[in-house]
Amino acid sequence: MDRWANIRWRWLGLLCCLLAACGKQAPDTGYAPTLVAPARLAKLPEYTFAVTPMSNFRDIYDVFQPIVDQLNAGLPDARLVLEVPRGLAEHEQQLEARNFAFALSNPYHSWRAVRHSGYRIFAKMGDDDAFRGIWVVRKGSPVTSLADLRGKKVCFPPKSALAATMMTQLQLKQAGVDPAHDLQVDYVGSQHASIMAVYMNSVDAGATWPLAWATFQRQHPEEAKQLEVRFPTESLVNQAIVARDDVPPDLVRRVGRLLAELHDTDHGRALLAKVPVTRFEPARAEDYDVVRIFLDKYRQAFPDDTDARP
Repeated sequence: MDRWANIRWRWLGLLCCLLAACGKQAPDTGYAPTLVAPARLAKLPEYTFAVTPMSNFRDIYDVFQPIVDQLNAGLPDARLVLEVPRGLAEHEQQLEARNFAFALSNPYHSWRAVRHSGYRIFAKMGDDDAFRGIWVVRKGSPVTSLADLRGKKVCFPPKSALAATMMTQLQLKQAGVDPAHDLQVDYVGSQHASIMAVYMNSVDAGATWPLAWATFQRQHPEEAKQLEVRFPTESLVNQAIVARDDVPPDLVRRVGRLLAELHDTDHGRALLAKVPVTRFEPARAEDYDVVRIFLDKYRQAFPDDTDARP
């Protein structure tokens, strides 16, 4: 056999040995490598942050998602997920079912959540003077007093809308106008719909509240120029932010601090201006005792209204 043939046979033998070795299983030593995901890829615990549909549904997302993003930037170990129910009734039901970890809700729903659903109030929107009911009419409307609404067609948002429905209806009753007998009443699905009904001449007046009116002015400036606000009610206390009782207390404290600090920076103030509100501030359940006082007056005026539950 010549030299080159001898070399080829040696390489062939070596190749066979390597292939045989590859077919053998490594002995079981009990060792298994541990794969550790980078911290930035680890899934953070998520907590829903619900916002009551206080104005247009799409607008709530556009306004509050940047705020939630800002909060998340200060929470390295948790993630808030914005949730906006499709209507006030759905928000109320989800809150009663404890489906929200955090929720920005009207004072009535917040007060009930504390009493019945195991939530606690830890923060609120500032500007309490802005939490009141108002009436929107077309410019030049002959309705110049609440008494002028007798016999007229008016609309309200859902019945559990504290400022826009409950407070304006108590205002009417105290002025000697019975909503159930003296008016043609229509309940619509949202604050936005109540204002639009006036613009479309479907009703003579629509009840809403200042935040929804400010949002409407921003979104529909030309239509808003044809409307005006009349007959504001007295103010109450602005919307609360509640946390479910199983949310870690330290997380609740940090969310409250981040909310309260928003007005300290230009970026934070710009986010708040779109709500619109000047600040969020710490709060306690005791701050909402005025809701119980209001409900006592409301139930005295409307003893047959089962929607105003204690």
